Amino acid sequence: MKAAIIETFGDVNVFRMTELPRPDPKSGELLIRIHASSVNPVDVGVRSGQILPNDTAHFPMVLGWDAAGTVEALGSETVGFAPGDRVMAISPQPGSLVGTHAQFAALPASQVVKIADALPITTAAAVPLIGSTALAALQALDLAPGARILINNPKGAVGAIAAKIAPLLGFELAPPDALGVDGAIDVRGCQHAQKAFAAVKDGGAYVTIVPEWWKPGGVFTSARGITPVTVQNPANQDLLAPLADWLAQGDLIPEVEEILPLDQISEAHRRLETPGLTGKLVLDHAIF
Repeated sequence: MKAAIIETFGDVNVFRMTELPRPDPKSGELLIRIHASSVNPVDVGVRSGQILPNDTAHFPMVLGWDAAGTVEALGSETVGFAPGDRVMAISPQPGSLVGTHAQFAALPASQVVKIADALPITTAAAVPLIGSTALAALQALDLAPGARILINNPKGAVGAIAAKIAPLLGFELAPPDALGVDGAIDVRGCQHAQKAFAAVKDGGAYVTIVPEWWKPGGVFTSARGITPVTVQNPANQDLLAPLADWLAQGDLIPEVEEILPLDQISEAHRRLETPGLTGKLVLDHAIF
């Protein structure tokens, strides 16, 4: 199969297109023919060597968390899907050692959901990581519908889709500079996290998606009756399924900045590192 790979950590120019063996789905897995994927900040962290140490890296490496496409084949004991099903999926690369910037990926069925026939593949590919992260953060607030919440960057990739999902869960979205909110979600870290925490009323709820090891300087200890919660994406159907439903109903529409062919992945990473990007950069695999 064709894939975009890196063989060392480095800048945006380390990518190259090559041929790799097509994976065989194991028990409980699906082989997905990927028609589109997208890039995320975590991919930049992996590519540049900021997340994985050299001694634990496996090269050649395929990056990418997001995938949308069709089911090509099923592993033994895999149920609930059939060849030809349109799906979107998430792969927690690099931990899974399976990236999505390739022609095929074999993924656990628990990380895959069906999508509506009318939903554009490139739209679905923009959603899995940012959508499930946003939904997990909103759920982690553990607040009742009607609560007034703040998202400290509602124009960034995760923040923007969290702002779209919040009303679907019954939350009232406060402006980023609001005070006395019932809950806050930090998507930026450092001093921005401190400001978001300060905006929450005593006894309220605070969630961050920026772990301390990634950006120190946030809020990670309890104060004023508020216990900070750090959310890491669990990458499962429980989060993907409601996203697929909202996409099918037209209630959730991700912000897509641009669609590029997969062989322009270096340009996508360059754009991702350039300040000012707000929407998702989707990679079209139609070159295969």
